[in-house]
Amino acid sequence: MRLTRIILPNFLGLALLLFTIPSSFAQQNGQQQQMMQQHMNQMQNMMQRMQQVMDRAHQLSQNMHQNMQRMQNQNQNQMAQQYHMMQRMGESLGTMAEHMKTTMERVNNMLQDRDMMRDRDMQRDMDRVRQHMSDMSQQMEETLQIMERATKRIHQDQN
Repeated sequence: MRLTRIILPNFLGLALLLFTIPSSFAQQNGQQQQMMQQHMNQMQNMMQRMQQVMDRAHQLSQNMHQNMQRMQNQNQNQMAQQYHMMQRMGESLGTMAEHMKTTMERVNNMLQDRDMMRDRDMQRDMDRVRQHMSDMSQQMEETLQIMERATKRIHQDQN
């Protein structure tokens, strides 16, 4: 009887512990999966934004090229040179956006690799990479907006 009083509470405590540990791991695993899904969604959003930057930079470059051609036909070499410089800058920005989009796709693939993301240090590092990519994409969008404003000013000065 005395043995039962000692063993029974210990056995019940051990059983309770064994039943709560798996649910704790399942909850933690679910939170990790939810966080990974959020990160992948953010990467998809950034890749879409980079595609938009690429498209806008391409359009800017085409517009500059057309304006440059028109200025050359009108013998306005200084204005044509300004359009040419803006065209080249637009092309460079488009190329940068294309490279960033490719890099974002690769980061997104890494985020989806469950084996790779099991390590907490790797998760933390990849989260930092994702955040840096987000910051860079925001800066690229701002740069493009500045270029678009500068293009409008050049066009206004021409008229």
